[in-house]
Amino acid sequence: MRFVLCVVIAALLPVSALAATRGGSMSLSQTQAAAARGDSQAAAALSTMTNRDGCMSGCASRGHPKDQCVSACRPGLCHTGGEQPYCVSK
Repeated sequence: MRFVLCVVIAALLPVSALAATRGGSMSLSQTQAAAARGDSQAAAALSTMTNRDGCMSGCASRGHPKDQCVSACRPGLCHTGGEQPYCVSK
């Protein structure tokens, strides 16, 4: 019975809630869909676009390792979690 309940809850979770558990990152298309459904964090991320160089610079200045920054600053990736949501432009 618990298993069935877990499956039902997981099926009902919105994409934005799942993204929050993955560190708050989604593809651009997922972010657009979430914003269309009324997700304010997704809408905020879409309104704040940065280029890859700006993302890499900000990531490095926050002390993250380069490989982590390369992964986080892929074009078309949106970060909806955190204090300032943003998307990396293509």
